[in-house]
Amino acid sequence: MVVQHHGITVVGGGAGALGSAVVRRLVAAGRQVVVPARRPGRVALPPGATEIECDLEDADAVSRLRSAVEAIGAWEGAVSASGGFAGGRAHELDDEAIHSQLSSNLFGPWHLARAAAASMVSGGAGGRIVFVASRAAVDVARGQAAYQVSKAAVLRLAQVMAAELQGHRITVNAVLPGTMDTPGNRESMPKANRAAWVSTDAVAAVIEWLLSDAAAGVNGAAIPAG
Repeated sequence: MVVQHHGITVVGGGAGALGSAVVRRLVAAGRQVVVPARRPGRVALPPGATEIECDLEDADAVSRLRSAVEAIGAWEGAVSASGGFAGGRAHELDDEAIHSQLSSNLFGPWHLARAAAASMVSGGAGGRIVFVASRAAVDVARGQAAYQVSKAAVLRLAQVMAAELQGHRITVNAVLPGTMDTPGNRESMPKANRAAWVSTDAVAAVIEWLLSDAAAGVNGAAIPAG
């Protein structure tokens, strides 16, 4: 049985490979979903999901997003699945490359989580925030310096927010996927052994659970997925 939720769950990166899997699962479960989009209309969303124009890396745009979400209903969930990957060794990266990874992988998710938390605290009903970090946040590898540092920062941010918000009935957790089976990864690594890759739907299932009442007692966790 599908249970209709009256609050809003915002999925950052909802047009991406993982984000779209999250959106599909949440809509199928009866949740009202909002997807921030830099260029709305590029991806077909399932009925029950609404796009709002917003660049998550722009703090002012995310403030406007918060107002738009609150005009629809109470903000009960947030998923920070936005970001990107760029390689490079720490001693060779220029500032532009470093700033780009920090902006997409840390600042965008931070802006969204900050807006969600402020809205949830103000509303008083609690909520769920889920960050998508990466196994790269804890497993060191060469040639991924800015990516790994940004994802490690996301994990620590989730843990810090979990401690800060626990008195407001807000849980904050992080999912740490391994290499996901996405079209982009298949294209960039055509000869890789995909046997150990994790499906986006499997990661989305973990995220959906963390957003649910069943996970109300889980806070500050870093959950590997794949």
